[in-house]
Amino acid sequence: MKKTIKTIHDINAPIEKIWANISKASGVNTWLPVITTCNLEGQGQGAKRVCSAEQGDLFETILKVDNTNKVFQYSVDKQPFFPIENIVGTMALTDNMGSAKLSWDLEFNIADETYFPMVKEAIEGMYAAGAAGLEKISN
Repeated sequence: MKKTIKTIHDINAPIEKIWANISKASGVNTWLPVITTCNLEGQGQGAKRVCSAEQGDLFETILKVDNTNKVFQYSVDKQPFFPIENIVGTMALTDNMGSAKLSWDLEFNIADETYFPMVKEAIEGMYAAGAAGLEKISN
């Protein structure tokens, strides 16, 4: 069944600096604590990214880098963490009078819905840590 997890984070940093860190697609390990290394092949839409964590590697494809609307979208093509598939993440920034609001959503299919509460809690925690990391490196 298709599921969506929606998160919103206030980030007290300049929106342009936050966007620069998100839109370059590399360096995820500098702001998302669970990621230890991040390698990018290519640029922009269609680029491939491999993010490594202690539990394994995430293989991703960059789907959209919209500099005008500050929307970054990626698919997770392979990952060892959760019992989910067909994963698409979307990060959208909006100006909030000198700071920014980050909407970070994840859409995916999950075969066994009994795992959804665990997945939701883990994703929300990971995204909150990522938003805090973006704030830290964007100031």
